[in-house]
Amino acid sequence: MKAIAPYPLENRQARYWIRTRRLTAVLGIVWFCTTFGTIFFARDLSQWTLFGWQLSYYLAAQGTTLLYVVIVGLYAHRMRRLDRRHAAEGSDDA
Repeated sequence: MKAIAPYPLENRQARYWIRTRRLTAVLGIVWFCTTFGTIFFARDLSQWTLFGWQLSYYLAAQGTTLLYVVIVGLYAHRMRRLDRRHAAEGSDDA
């Protein structure tokens, strides 16, 4: 006897892709704001220093790169969780 999934396959897939797009959009906005903010506010940020370097230089050379690594790691972690949740809902086509 075949097990009946709690939701139709189309609804599960639609929710999965909505969550995937939402995560991608949020992290893309964070990426854009970080990149744009560092460049646009470079003069204002250069008034402060961090470890002996102007903050604008530090953000451009180190800070944004570290944030990009965090964004990629967060994306991988959240997508792994989302994939597991999707698989647990019985998304197989058989």
